[in-house]
Amino acid sequence: MANDLLLEELTEETGSAQEARWILEAVAARVTHDQEVAAMARGLAARRAAGEPLQYVLGSWQFRDLELLVDERALIPRPETEQIVEAVLQRWRASSATRSALTIVDLGTGTGAIGLSLASALQENTVLERVILSDLSRDALELALENTMKLGIERVEFRLGSWFDALEPALKGKIDLLVSNPPYVAVSERPGLATELFYEPDEALFSLDAKDGTPGFRDVATILSEVGPWLSPGGVVGIEMGEGQVEPAVALASAVGLEDVEVIYDLAEKPRGLSAVKNS
Repeated sequence: MANDLLLEELTEETGSAQEARWILEAVAARVTHDQEVAAMARGLAARRAAGEPLQYVLGSWQFRDLELLVDERALIPRPETEQIVEAVLQRWRASSATRSALTIVDLGTGTGAIGLSLASALQENTVLERVILSDLSRDALELALENTMKLGIERVEFRLGSWFDALEPALKGKIDLLVSNPPYVAVSERPGLATELFYEPDEALFSLDAKDGTPGFRDVATILSEVGPWLSPGGVVGIEMGEGQVEPAVALASAVGLEDVEVIYDLAEKPRGLSAVKNS
């Protein structure tokens, strides 16, 4: 009865019965005393009612088959990114499943979601030589480290820096799978964004316009322009981006010598990224 009343109270506070249940379940997993449960649950519900993203309120979130720690240090993993991971996995397995050892790089890793998910999916049937997670944010890298330790994934390395500047030159020509969910929201779009997004790190969301004028495309363009020399023969690159950026990204990928460029679609069947191969 007490829990029913508390659930009703949390539902009224958050405006969602489902979110109230998730909050109560999360709290019940941490504390057992009824008074502590009620106090903590009310605090979390108040944060949610104030507009904080549910994922941050709960402190963890599911990404594919991984339960990741999530907080304001990094971007919240989203279903669109799950589609990028799935598409890249399918492509790699179809083209390079016989590779004896694998080097994975996740540029701008945030929580570690993409790189750790790829490593988790591939480690049973593939030797993971190196899994490198890089980010410009030290705080994000600390969160990625916490997730790596929580999940028990081995051979993971962490690099602080911007895109390829974070990698040692000796890696050139040796990366088999390079993935990224870089910032791609144009700064000009900021005034129209949902309040929840302002809880997430600006540097993980917003990018400058590219030289060709494509809004928010600067970081995506940088990765595509520079990735070629870093990939091994047969290496695959996969990048998430905004719907309006996919067409110029496909053109740029082809222009810099990447081959077999394929568009990746999200669950709403909107273009949301691309994958490509370095064949030589």
